[in-house]
Formats: sequence, structure tokens, C-alpha cells
Amino acid sequence: MSVSHPLRTLSGGVRFRPVADIRAECDHLVMKALLPFALLLIGAAPSDHDRRYLLSLGRIPVGDTESIEAFSIRTWGVRFVAVCHIPRGWRVKAGSSATPNGEVSGDGSQGATWFRRSSPKELQQLVLVTLSGPVQRETVGSEDNGVPATFIGTVTLSTDDGKVQRVLTYRNVTLTPSHRCPSR
Repeated sequence: MSVSHPLRTLSGGVRFRPVADIRAECDHLVMKALLPFALLLIGAAPSDHDRRYLLSLGRIPVGDTESIEAFSIRTWGVRFVAVCHIPRGWRVKAGSSATPNGEVSGDGSQGATWFRRSSPKELQQLVLVTLSGPVQRETVGSEDNGVPATFIGTVTLSTDDGKVQRVLTYRNVTLTPSHRCPSR
């Protein structure tokens, strides 16, 4: 059933609709009743929430006569929560500035502490981090005016002929969902 309101005429021949309209009030009540249901249906998208991960390093190509001496990874959009453990004989540093830029790095103090394996267990579950979005695999745009990759860096390998550096990317980083560092 619809209610129609005739136009009213004022003196001077000006015609107008009444200010109060019962239909608008009914629409308002229906919307007010449906609002909680609409909010339940919408919900928050999972990518809208920060997620915590344990960061591990691995899959580093190491030759027969090479060993991992140091690493440095620049980060973008990563917040460092904690260094979970420090391998024996190593120094590990993680942090960021007030911008989305950050860095995690580590270096062994002497040859006996360097790693000869591609994915050393000592570099597993190394740092607890928070990411607010998906991992950006490559830099988008130019170096000066773009969005950097989430993880990009270098590893220093000791060889029979001296030192060599190789590139580290998202392929060398493993993220495992976790809310805290593992107990050791």
C-alpha cells in the first residue's frame, strides 16, 4: 500500500510537498533494522589484518668449498617484533626506521661458525615479524619512485678464492605463521 501526498498550494500559487513523509520514516526503520545483518555479512577481509610470522632463511646456493659468512636483507613493509635466537658465534640485528624500510642482518665471527649448508637449521625461525600485506616479490616502478620488494639482499660466502656475494630474494625467505618465538 502506498501513501500519496497531494501537492499543497500556498497563497500566491506556490505548490510544495509536505516536509514529513511517512514513507521516508518506514525506509529509515527498515535500514536501521537491517544494518546489523549487513555488518555481519561484510566482515573484515583477512588481508586487512597484520599477520605475524617466523622468518627463516634458506635455499642459499652453497658450493662444496663455500660457507655462509654473513647476510643482509633489506625489507619493505615488515615490522620486526623480536629476534628469536642468535646462532652461536653470530651477531644478528633486525629493525626498521619510521618508514616502511627495514633490515635484518647477521654475520659469523669466524670460519668455525659459518654455515656450509644451503638451509642451515641455525637460520630457521630466526626472527618474528609482522606483515600487513602480501609479500611483494619484485620492485614495482623505478628504484627512486617505486615500491621495493618485501625482501631483497645479499649473502656473503667464503670461498677458497676469497669472498663472493650472491643475491637473496623472497625465494630465500620462508614465513611460517606464528604469534611468538618458539621456546628453545
